[in-house]
Amino acid sequence: MVEKSVFIKDLKEKQKILSPFLVRSKATPLNKKGDPYLNILLADRTGDLEARVWENVQEISEKFESGDIVLVDGIAQNYQGKLQLRVNSISRVDRNDINIEDYLPTSPVPVNRLWDETKQLLNSITDPDLKRLVHRIYDDRKLVEMIKRAPAAKEIHHNFVGGLLYHTLSMMKVANFIASHYQVLNRDLLILGAFLHDIGKTRELSVENFFDYTDEGKLIGHIAIGDRILSELIQGTENFPDQLAFELRHILLSHHGDLSKGSPKLPMTMEALVISFIDDMDARVENWKKIFEREDGKRWTTYQKMYERSLFRSSNREGNGDSPQEESPGFRPFAQMNLIELMNKGDK
Repeated sequence: MVEKSVFIKDLKEKQKILSPFLVRSKATPLNKKGDPYLNILLADRTGDLEARVWENVQEISEKFESGDIVLVDGIAQNYQGKLQLRVNSISRVDRNDINIEDYLPTSPVPVNRLWDETKQLLNSITDPDLKRLVHRIYDDRKLVEMIKRAPAAKEIHHNFVGGLLYHTLSMMKVANFIASHYQVLNRDLLILGAFLHDIGKTRELSVENFFDYTDEGKLIGHIAIGDRILSELIQGTENFPDQLAFELRHILLSHHGDLSKGSPKLPMTMEALVISFIDDMDARVENWKKIFEREDGKRWTTYQKMYERSLFRSSNREGNGDSPQEESPGFRPFAQMNLIELMNKGDK
């Protein structure tokens, strides 16, 4: 077993390092003189770190690929205000000799706590057919464990163990709040649709392969995979109404909101439309949060190609709190989502 004793968050300038890391990516650009160098993004459960190889570039590059665990010999240096690793040598490490949990970020909230809150919302569904489907999901122990463990994405948002559940619960809470405001919406469909929308990611992404795509994920994609999982769950739920099945599947099939973004259908129900909005919002908020954290508190970020703009850190952002999952004593998160209902009762 190759022990992991040095983690990225603890590195200091001028520190000599001999430690294993996960290779997130590698590239061989040219320097100003036209000579190649190796640009590597290393990672462990505490974060990412850029690394450079300036000598013996070809020889070292041939020793590993993206997705490998490598033993790195180098020194931490300050480059333009950021810590960077200057690499002397790299060698591949056998995956059987490492603890995978050392290299993957995990949910900032314990997964079992996320699952308890998720079940609280699912158990609040009142439609008898949807309740039977929920219990059919509970009975599939393997699926539940995959839901609790899977990431929500490879890189863009919630890319950590438990990320899918974190993202899903966040969406369910927002959906519950919106349903209390727009009472024309079918709350039960909204809650269960939010829970199921990304269920295909349990098989699209592999934790064991460090959040890389599975063959099924690359060839089929999580929307089609998710529709198949949902269809099988519905088939296993006796006398489930066809019309309700169509509407629930439609939420899943249209949740990207646009044909150009991979949805085979555009949202054609209000519930599907709302889920597509919530999904996009939750993913973007998490991604912007990551960008601000990565850029070390700067008021303006560097240009973000994905958004075609630089991003501005609002002066009061820290005061809003970055951990909505945290509770004060005696505070129940699910009750908070019924805020409008509680306010109305107070008026009476």
